[in-house]
Amino acid sequence: MTERPKLTRTQLILLCQRQSTGLILCGCGCGEPLDPVVEQVIDEHDLPRKLSAEGHEGERDVLENRGLLRKPCAMEKTRADLAQIAKARAQGGETGQYARREKRGHGLIVNRPNAWPPKGSVKFGKRPNAKQRRAAEYRGEK
Repeated sequence: MTERPKLTRTQLILLCQRQSTGLILCGCGCGEPLDPVVEQVIDEHDLPRKLSAEGHEGERDVLENRGLLRKPCAMEKTRADLAQIAKARAQGGETGQYARREKRGHGLIVNRPNAWPPKGSVKFGKRPNAKQRRAAEYRGEK
């Protein structure tokens, strides 16, 4: 669960009134009535606090961004929110491969030194063809 300030009694009543048109229904949209006697009721942020800009998490605590959910619905929403938050952190470079490379100094693999001379720096003589070999033998060269 994410950190959130507790609702006061007045705020809780206001949320209940906002969600009700007769029976107080779950704020996730499943249509199930809230029953705090049988199962736990949790107040959830519609938009997660962690998805707000750094230092502006408190702006998401307004009542318009909160709703009352049944425990199973709240757990499902929290699971989906955590996946969204993880994706946002990876895309922001806080986690994932990019972050790991930044942490260890870009982690480039160092190439081995090449034992071969640079291309074109050493000229190899051409092999003489048969005619050139016969001419060399005639002249006495080997």
